[in-house]
Amino acid sequence: MPQVTVEVNGRAYRLSCGEGEQEHVMALSRKIDRHSNSIDLNKSPANEGRNMLLAALMVADELHENEQRVTALEQEVAALKASGAGGAPDERIAEMELAVAEMLDRAAAQIEVVTNEIEAVT
Repeated sequence: MPQVTVEVNGRAYRLSCGEGEQEHVMALSRKIDRHSNSIDLNKSPANEGRNMLLAALMVADELHENEQRVTALEQEVAALKASGAGGAPDERIAEMELAVAEMLDRAAAQIEVVTNEIEAVT
């Protein structure tokens, strides 16, 4: 299983990930690091767990907003399918469904990385 070294909050972590997911894991860790660096709190090691939790909550909030968008898109797709009207061709509906599925896959991967980071800190 491939491993990558990521840096979050000034500390390096060695993580395992799926084959071909190395760059994705590194990109997600950079996102967590940006959130961690934006927290204007005491950066002492004693507060590291709390700061990582706050960064994870910020990422979770972004994820929640994206999930709400996905839900709205799913409802729109369902309404278009039910009406059979509106001028939206089946191809457009398929594209929307694919976009929703991809967003859910990215969200699931992001949740997994955040969970692993929290477990590593605790």
